[in-house]
Amino acid sequence: MYMKLISGNEFKKWDQFTIEEERIASIDLMERASQAFVDEFIALTQDRPEQLDIICGKGNNGGDGLAIARICRALFLDVHVHILDFMPTASEDFDINLKRLYKLDDVPVTFYTDTFPEISKNSIIIDAILGTGVNKPVIGMLASWIDYINTLPNRIISVDMPSGLPTEGVAMGTAIRSNAVITFQLPKLSFFLRENDMYCPFWKVVDIGLSAAYYETIEAAAYWIDKKLIRKIHQPRGRHTHKGNYGHALIIAGSEGKIGAAILATLGCLRSGAGLVTTTVPECGREIIHETIPEAMVLSKGYTCFNGSIKNLSSFSIGLGPGLGTHDKTVASVKTLLKSVEKPMVIDADGLNILAMNPELLLDLPAGSILTPHFKEFQRLFGAVDTEVEMISRAIEIAKKYQWILVLKGAYSRIITPEGEQYINSTGNPGMATAGSGDVLTGVITGLMAQGLKPNHAAILGVYLHGLAGNLALKQQSVESLIAGDIVRTLGAAFNRIRRKKYLF
Repeated sequence: MYMKLISGNEFKKWDQFTIEEERIASIDLMERASQAFVDEFIALTQDRPEQLDIICGKGNNGGDGLAIARICRALFLDVHVHILDFMPTASEDFDINLKRLYKLDDVPVTFYTDTFPEISKNSIIIDAILGTGVNKPVIGMLASWIDYINTLPNRIISVDMPSGLPTEGVAMGTAIRSNAVITFQLPKLSFFLRENDMYCPFWKVVDIGLSAAYYETIEAAAYWIDKKLIRKIHQPRGRHTHKGNYGHALIIAGSEGKIGAAILATLGCLRSGAGLVTTTVPECGREIIHETIPEAMVLSKGYTCFNGSIKNLSSFSIGLGPGLGTHDKTVASVKTLLKSVEKPMVIDADGLNILAMNPELLLDLPAGSILTPHFKEFQRLFGAVDTEVEMISRAIEIAKKYQWILVLKGAYSRIITPEGEQYINSTGNPGMATAGSGDVLTGVITGLMAQGLKPNHAAILGVYLHGLAGNLALKQQSVESLIAGDIVRTLGAAFNRIRRKKYLF
C-alpha cells in the first residue's frame, strides 16, 4: 500500500470510524494523541524547558492542549495554560480535559477575551488554538492574538496544525509561524506548499493508532514517495544481462559556454544505469565530452549550438534541454526533431524555454513525455499562476489533456501523471538548489526511461533517487557547498539504499 495523503474532511471521518470500530470514547482517542505528542515533544526538545506556555482554543485542538498540559505536569514540567475565549461554546472533550486539569490544582489556567497572554521569554509555546477544521480566514481578536504570538521570540511547537493554516491550501490570512509541528497520523497536504513554509518549516508525524482498515478505503488526494513505493518500482538486475538490455539514451544538450550541463546530464544518465549513452553536443564540446566521459559516445551537430538532424531516433530514449540555448538554429533543429520523435522524451531547461517561445510545438510532443519545470519555467510555459495550489491545479489539467507527466520541481517535487494523480517526493534538501542539479535529474530520468521503465515510474524513481543522492552528498558537504557533481557521485549509494538486498557475488 502506497502512503496516501488525504484531505482534512477524510481525517475527520477516519477519527470517527476509529472511535466506532474500537468502541472507545473520543476523549480516549484524544488522550492517545496527546500522549504521542508529548513523547515526540520530549524527544525533539532534548533540553528541559524552563517553562511551557500552552495556548489553547476551546475546540478539540484546545482539548489536546489541555491533555498535553496535564501529561507534561506529570513529568514535573512547569506548565502554564492560556485559553483564548473566542468561541461561544467549548467542545465536550475540551470541557472534560479542563476538569481533569483543574483536579491537579497546580497548573495555572487563565482565560482571555480581549487581552494578551503574558509569556515568559524563556518558555516554549505549545500552540493548540485551532486544528484541522480551518476553512476561512482568521479575523478579529483571534487574528490579533495570533499576530501577537508570532512577534514573540519563543520557540513554538504546534499540535497537529499551525493554528490558522488549512489542511489543504495556503494560509488565507494570519496563522501561527511554528518552529515545528507535531502532526497526527499523516502529514497534511498544506505542509508541502511553498507559500506555507513560514508556518511549518519542520514537521514530524506521530502514529495515534487510527484504523488501518479504514485507511485502505480512503481515496487519496496525493501519494507520498517513500522507500516502500520506490521498491515496488525499482527492479534488480539479473545475472545474465548485458548493456543491450538496459537501453540506449540520447542526451541532446550543451552549447558554447554551457557544455558542463551536457556533462552533468550525461553522467546522471550513465549513473542511473543506462546501457548506452550518446551525447549530442555542438562541435565545440565534442572533445570535452570525450575527455571527461569516456563511457559516452558523442554526436556533434553544429559548431557552437545544436544545429542539424539526427537519424534513427526510434532507437533512443531522449533527454533534451540542459544548456541547449535558444539560438534560432537550435530552435529550428528542435522543431525538426519533434516532428520525427514518437517515443516519450524528457524535456528540461532550454528545451522548456524553446517550447515556451513556440507553444505550437507542444502539440508535437509524444504522449508520455516528461516535462520538468520549476515554478518560473511553468509560468513561462503555461501562463502566470499566483500560488502553488493554482500551479498544481493547472498542471493536472495539462497532464490529462496532453497525456504528459509533469515534474514540478521544488522543495517537495511533485509528479503529476496523465491520470491526474499526484506523487510528492520525500527526499532532497536546500543544498540542491544549485546550478546543474536539474541537469543531473534530466539525465537520471532519461536513463531510467532507456531501461524500459514506464514514464511515470521513471519520473517517480528518478526524482526520489536524485533527492536521496543529494541527502547522502550532504553528509560530506553543507547546504552552501553542495554542488551538482556531488549528487552524481552519490547516485550509486542512493541505489544501494533502496535495494531490497545486497548482491552476494
